[in-house]
Amino acid sequence: MKIRTRLKIMTTASCALILVMALLLYWSRERIATATKASDMASEIVFSSFERALLRGDYLRNGYQQRSRDQWFAKQAEVSHLIRKAFPVFQTDDSRKILSDMLKDNEECAVIFRQVVANRESLVKAERSAAEASAIENRLVRALLLKTSNAISNTRRLQVESRRLIASTEQTALLISLFKIAFLALFVLMIGCSIGRLIGKGIANLQQGAAAISRGDFRHAIPLEGGGEFAEVAEAFNTMTGKLAASHASLELEIEAGRRTADQIAGLNRELTQTVSQLQGANQELEAFAYSVSHDLRAPLRAMGGFSRALLEDFGDRLEAEARDYLNEIITGAGHMAQLIDGLLTLSRSTHGELRRDRVDLSGLSQRIRRELERLEPERRVQWLIEPGLSAQGDERMIEIVLRNLLGNAWKYTGNTQGAAIRVYSETEEGELLFRVADNGAGFNMAHAAKLFQPFQRLHRQDEFTGIGIGLATAQRIVHRHGGVIKATGAPRAGATFSFSLPCGEHKGATHANDEKGEVDTPG
Repeated sequence: MKIRTRLKIMTTASCALILVMALLLYWSRERIATATKASDMASEIVFSSFERALLRGDYLRNGYQQRSRDQWFAKQAEVSHLIRKAFPVFQTDDSRKILSDMLKDNEECAVIFRQVVANRESLVKAERSAAEASAIENRLVRALLLKTSNAISNTRRLQVESRRLIASTEQTALLISLFKIAFLALFVLMIGCSIGRLIGKGIANLQQGAAAISRGDFRHAIPLEGGGEFAEVAEAFNTMTGKLAASHASLELEIEAGRRTADQIAGLNRELTQTVSQLQGANQELEAFAYSVSHDLRAPLRAMGGFSRALLEDFGDRLEAEARDYLNEIITGAGHMAQLIDGLLTLSRSTHGELRRDRVDLSGLSQRIRRELERLEPERRVQWLIEPGLSAQGDERMIEIVLRNLLGNAWKYTGNTQGAAIRVYSETEEGELLFRVADNGAGFNMAHAAKLFQPFQRLHRQDEFTGIGIGLATAQRIVHRHGGVIKATGAPRAGATFSFSLPCGEHKGATHANDEKGEVDTPG
């Protein structure tokens, strides 16, 4: 028989015994509760009988007052009610016989007390002499005392009967419980000894097998005895040792191959360290080169532009129109070249330096940039919708560059739009907070959206909208440094929307039920 089968038998038997014991305890409790209730009722009858006796004495001592007589009859009715109420509680024939006697005595007490009252009334009416009335009263009082004593004695017997019932019930429950516990203990002991022998033998076989494996004997087999769980374990153990023997040899080959691989990885790590060192040096040289080139190029550009403007100012009236156009082209090209140099420096710096973690007020920054743009072109009228309370965590200097580029583009590309509007707000998309800058300007073709964030790539002609194509590339690098993403959507002559996230500690200070709620309309 398997161990789990034996355990199931033991568990089922234990549950059955526990259920029987629970039923026994419930029966005992009910019996004890009934006996306790009977004892309480007997005590209540005794107490009421004593009160009735006191009222009888009060009636005789205080001149046979009407109030004392009425109280005695009320108490008499109460005792009768208690006795009748006790019949369903007391189940034995002896108890019911005692209750019947008590009820009979109680009724006789009422008859005798009425005779006492009638005797007193006959004395008052002078129907009897005082001596004759006193003799009758003494006889009646003695009879009443005897009946009262009998009632109290019977009540005491009821109390004794109820206590005997409680003791008998407790003793019966105790004996049955002890028998059940003894039987359960013996049954568990037998099953436990049987399982213990089976487990002990199985563990001994497993210990021998484990010792053999530790010595390197992968061909050791445990004998299969019986059909229980340990036979299944032995079979699995034997299968395992066979596989161990087969895999041990291949493991040694893998270890050797692993050593060779580790040596190769160590060599690659050394080469990688050397390559990283070279890259760091190259980056430093590239930064120095960019700084040097920017400064070295600025001087000849300034000279070209300055001398060209001087020629126009000093000798412009002597030059032909075509020559003046050439000089203007030189001045324009020099300015464009200076912008390219500034853009390259900004693009280079956006990916270097320490990234600070500040709490940045995006709404405040947007308002400040708006005011600067309006001062540059005060004649323009643009409707601004900037949501209050927008904030994020990041490098304030770099995030300002992002907003300047996005808002500057929105301002530029709405230059030819009637009823121009620029909106700054936030939305949650797939659990991520996105900050958006939207306009209703020139827009762009989504087929060319991939070129937006590439340096020096522009989707509009220079004569339509000026620019060098560095701003969005710089904004993308800054957003990526903050662990976020930036994307754009738009359509030709239908405006554009740029969305970016700043996951490092992003936070929105003001909540809104929809896109329009909480925005401030600040027309330019």
